[in-house]
Amino acid sequence: MKVEKAVITAAGEGSRMLPLTRGIRKEMLPLCAKSASDGLTLKPLVQIILEELYALGLRSFCFVVRRGEHMIKDYFTLRETYLKYLKRMGKLPEDLEVLRRILSDVHLEFVYQPLPKGFGDAVRRAAEFVGDDPFVLHAGDGLILNGRQVYAGLIEAFLKTQASGMLLTRLVNNPTRYGVVSGRFEVVNGSRVFRVDGVVEKPSNPPSNMALVAVYVFDHTIMDALRATTAGQTGEVELTDGIMHLITRSGRVYALELDEVKYKWLSVGTPEGYLKALDITRLSVEGSLAYANRSSGI
Repeated sequence: MKVEKAVITAAGEGSRMLPLTRGIRKEMLPLCAKSASDGLTLKPLVQIILEELYALGLRSFCFVVRRGEHMIKDYFTLRETYLKYLKRMGKLPEDLEVLRRILSDVHLEFVYQPLPKGFGDAVRRAAEFVGDDPFVLHAGDGLILNGRQVYAGLIEAFLKTQASGMLLTRLVNNPTRYGVVSGRFEVVNGSRVFRVDGVVEKPSNPPSNMALVAVYVFDHTIMDALRATTAGQTGEVELTDGIMHLITRSGRVYALELDEVKYKWLSVGTPEGYLKALDITRLSVEGSLAYANRSSGI
């Protein structure tokens, strides 16, 4: 079995980034990245996510967006007439050509969330796309910096443990602000993983300080669990409630812990978070370029 599908959610209101998000989706905010010519460039966050997962062999992507939103779809629709014009004028950037090659090799779908009814509701909108296949679920407003190995490890652990769901966690000092898991460590088919027996959203009395990172790998049974999940007191369907439904239905749910010495979870959901992410990605690219230059004697 291979994991070749990804669901990327981009349907949030972006209320903490108003008034900016009246004009641009937060998932389209630019972050620093290494260019095809090994220089510094800017790419929308959602493009970086797609490219990272593409590099791991994923080829089918479903974006869950707000009703009436076309910004992400328009961005990934590269018109050949425009590309030919740029090439004829000698203005076709290498990075755009690389994106064109990637887009010609993937299948993209866009589904719409009519009303902002929560993360879980957004995910279950992609049920038809998922079908009976396993998939990566990635929130569109966050990224693991240089996280390709983390994504690969998450997929590998999901396959080795034959899990229903593989979660990613990180240790936090303020778990009341996050989805939090409880459970115990186990060794499953040679992999040391955390067996999740409980997960709760923003608990007043957290069972642990292991907070969810918004990157997951699931099999299709999460969609059945989400269909059975009703809205909570906030009127939203939480993914964490769907995961609990999966566990109570004898689903095997495990978690890995993010090594934040090597990797960093970046979120652009607030002005402070975005500016921090922009600065960290700039420093990361500039640092890798400086190291490459030193190594090559430049």
